[in-house]
Amino acid sequence: MASSVDHATESFSSPNWGTHFVAVESVQELALNKPNDIPQRYIRSEEERPSSKPLPSLLTVPVVDMEKLLLPSNNHERQKEMSILSKACREWGFFQVVNHGIPHSLIDRIRGVANEFFSLSLDEKKKYTPQAGDPQGYGNMFVVDEDQKLDWGDLIALALMPKKLVNLALWPTTPADYRNTLQSYTTQMERVVDMILSLFAENLQLESDYFKENFGEDPMMTIRMNLYPPCPRPDLVLGLSPHSDGGVITLLLQDDQTEGLQVRKNNEWIPIQPIPYALVVNIGDLMEVMTNGIYKSIEHRAVTNKERTRLSIAMFYYAGIDDEVAPTRKVINEEHPSLYRKFKHQEYIQYYMNKQLNGKKSLANFAKICE
Repeated sequence: MASSVDHATESFSSPNWGTHFVAVESVQELALNKPNDIPQRYIRSEEERPSSKPLPSLLTVPVVDMEKLLLPSNNHERQKEMSILSKACREWGFFQVVNHGIPHSLIDRIRGVANEFFSLSLDEKKKYTPQAGDPQGYGNMFVVDEDQKLDWGDLIALALMPKKLVNLALWPTTPADYRNTLQSYTTQMERVVDMILSLFAENLQLESDYFKENFGEDPMMTIRMNLYPPCPRPDLVLGLSPHSDGGVITLLLQDDQTEGLQVRKNNEWIPIQPIPYALVVNIGDLMEVMTNGIYKSIEHRAVTNKERTRLSIAMFYYAGIDDEVAPTRKVINEEHPSLYRKFKHQEYIQYYMNKQLNGKKSLANFAKICE
């Protein structure tokens, strides 16, 4: 399918997201100019801090081989892999995908342009600071209070689709191949999303195109490039606060060299070990609602490193802005009544974006039906 960014123009009228982010300093500049200084606003309470010596865990996030999932449906290897996928979605909400078909050369390019962008001067990067109320652009997100604790990281966030959300004025022109690389990466991501959603539907005994058909004609897709500079005391800060993702699914390209992503499992923070060129896929809040809790969005966070900068690139897939979201009727019965109310997607986006990241509270407070 042709990506919306292929047809976008520089002309853009920002929709009213109702967001109000508080501007904060660049962590990258702070780490560069004051490498031994951690302002008090970044230092977490005792219970929030990552352990300086995390306990070894026998738990590991499942790994799914996409090549095996493309085999004929009666193939034993495929059936085994489908079982791994089903268990990952039901028990973890996270899994890693290998052999997904995205060329390694393109992954190297998208990482390259992201690193080149973050290597620009602060004045150059600030050219892509968003307008008030627009969650796109360079800076930080989810800073909604002057006194809240801050995450140790910078980012650039961009809408990829639908066309009416794509603001090319915020797409960097340096490096020169940034836009073309991002367009190519978006096309590949759409392909992988389509495959994963079809597999989800099959595992839930739904029509193969069920989820795609129920996300409207204009599903949303955004990308966020995250940079976590070295931190002199990684035991005191977080790169990204604990949260679940507000969309349908997220596809994350980890840093192959630097571990940082952790998921909460059995009240334990489990690190996701980087696999070169793999994608980390996780269930979002909207998918949890649509499956009535069969598939679960899971709390996760990012920690920092004392010596190394860490780069991650997350692609978020959502329902259409104007869609209504509710549990699928085919997974509701007397034994499993609806856990969530029907709601408009745009209302949840606005609610989610205007809250501090705080575990799964956004979904629970907004949509969960009280028992």
